[in-house]
Amino acid sequence: MGANRKADTEKRDQLVHHQRRQDALLRHYAKRRLPNAVPAPVLNPVHPKPGSDTVQVLLGTPTLGTVRIEWYNAMVGMVTPPNWALVRSVPMGYTVPDAQNMIVDSFLRGAFRALILIEDDTCPPPETILTFDRWFWKMERKKAPPIVSGLYHIKGSGEVRRGKKGGIELLGPEPLAYRGSGTRAYRDWKYGDVIWVSGVPTGALLVHRAVLEAWANEPDVETYTLPGYPFPVKKIFVAPARVWADPSGGKHIASGTSDLYFSEQTIKRDILTKAGFGKWAKKEFPFVIDTSLVFKHVDRATGMLY
Repeated sequence: MGANRKADTEKRDQLVHHQRRQDALLRHYAKRRLPNAVPAPVLNPVHPKPGSDTVQVLLGTPTLGTVRIEWYNAMVGMVTPPNWALVRSVPMGYTVPDAQNMIVDSFLRGAFRALILIEDDTCPPPETILTFDRWFWKMERKKAPPIVSGLYHIKGSGEVRRGKKGGIELLGPEPLAYRGSGTRAYRDWKYGDVIWVSGVPTGALLVHRAVLEAWANEPDVETYTLPGYPFPVKKIFVAPARVWADPSGGKHIASGTSDLYFSEQTIKRDILTKAGFGKWAKKEFPFVIDTSLVFKHVDRATGMLY
């Protein structure tokens, strides 16, 4: 019994020491000033681990650290092609835009060619990587636009009617697919279609490297630092919010999401042309959603899938 208590005490002391060391490192990085640091290079990248230069895809997931088992099972259930590999980046404890900007910075510091963003409540189908790999192959040969999304829906958005339907079909869950600002969801398609949109979500997104390089080269994109991350990052993803007063004294508040801001600014800045995909930039709706690639949106409280 005494030996067991001693072993337990030693183990507990080791865990406490480890935690204190981790806390000290976080405090160190939070206070660290980086006056001479520069954003990730966007030309001739060299990964800190040269062996990773053969890996072409980075899979990034922003998260606060708590996920549903349904999501975990979906992530580990994705099938990969033969002779294929990826690197995962999972920043924890940051807002979604900040975590996305950290992921982009890590991406640009490596030799990756494509970024996949999957959020921690969007459950990918098993064929996700296979499908995105085919889209990536087409992107590399300029046979497809450089931004392609899977399809998912707003949680709990399906139409419910208690009485008789009167022969009128009920609307299903609202897809996150948008054509224009303020126009609500775009629904005029059938599952399996490739649809063209101007607004894509970032919970099931494939982006070619050239797009993020073009974004990083924009001269007016702010560079900022984040606690616990040793490099400055570009503010490519932003959750826009604004509060203002009009001349009569009225107060106004406007807010948005980082995914639609990214979509809108990519079009306004003509990023696709700057990235070498001018053919697609000319389209009114330059992004693709592959509606055959359906992600489930999991409710964090109940585990219900939408």
